Amino acid sequence: MTNFRKILVKGYNNSNAVKEIINADKSGFTEPILTEADYKLIDSLTTIDNENLKADSTQSNRRAEGSHGKRPLGYILERLNSKWLDSLANKRYKTSVVKEFYQD
Repeated sequence: MTNFRKILVKGYNNSNAVKEIINADKSGFTEPILTEADYKLIDSLTTIDNENLKADSTQSNRRAEGSHGKRPLGYILERLNSKWLDSLANKRYKTSVVKEFYQD
């Protein structure tokens, strides 16, 4: 959820409207299960994703009329459906101190 929220904000150029929607939404965690290192990794990954979106938008002149510019929703859905994030999260969880805390 954290990754999804961050890439939405970055993908829409830190739009106040998107921030307002995200701040109003109460979905997500009720307990802090991410470490500071996790948050830093998510920030880095979403920055890379946004750079990919920007690069894609520079190629928009090759697309059909009306489809120019950034396409954040499609990109984000594609990334979330690819299962790479689940795989990464599972690998990080297996080595996380949070796992040890919740197993006790």
